[in-house]
Amino acid sequence: NDNDLDNLKNEYDERDLKQCTLLSTKPKLYICNVDEQSIEKGNGYTEKFIAKYGEKSTIIISAEIENQINQLGDKIEKENYMKMINLQETGLNTLIKKGYELLELETFFTSGPEESRAWTVPVNCKAPSAAGTIHTDFEKGFIRAETVSYEEFIKNNGWLNSKNNGKMRLEGKDYVIKDGDVLNFRFNT
Repeated sequence: NDNDLDNLKNEYDERDLKQCTLLSTKPKLYICNVDEQSIEKGNGYTEKFIAKYGEKSTIIISAEIENQINQLGDKIEKENYMKMINLQETGLNTLIKKGYELLELETFFTSGPEESRAWTVPVNCKAPSAAGTIHTDFEKGFIRAETVSYEEFIKNNGWLNSKNNGKMRLEGKDYVIKDGDVLNFRFNT
């Protein structure tokens, strides 16, 4: 019963509840598989389910539609098919986004000549802690973070143009990472 869980959360400290490792206190994400006709608005079952468990932790997908999208080879074909059935994004993308929201996570990127990479950090993570997800030495010796938004990084075709066009910022130890930041950490070992 959801009320019992609320009572537990009110009665006990969050740290104590985490130590108990009760599955019932873990964040939950529910996926309702519907037929193709119900993908846009759901159906009677999904309405009842959402009324009980909430829209925030529920995803409505159609496994059949997901399968059809995955069988299309070309990106344009996929986009056209999704437009035809009024689907804004795939179930996988929705699952990833809702999962990140539920777990209170966000992503920052690093990009160099060899590779670009995504890193996952908790929401409200400060720059030194984010650097520590790459390597503990980065956190210990953190000096600054060169920062640019993902959109500006792409629009300016990388670091050099972002810097030359005034889109790159230098941020210090108190900088809170924003979802989609592209970062280059300066550190001293």
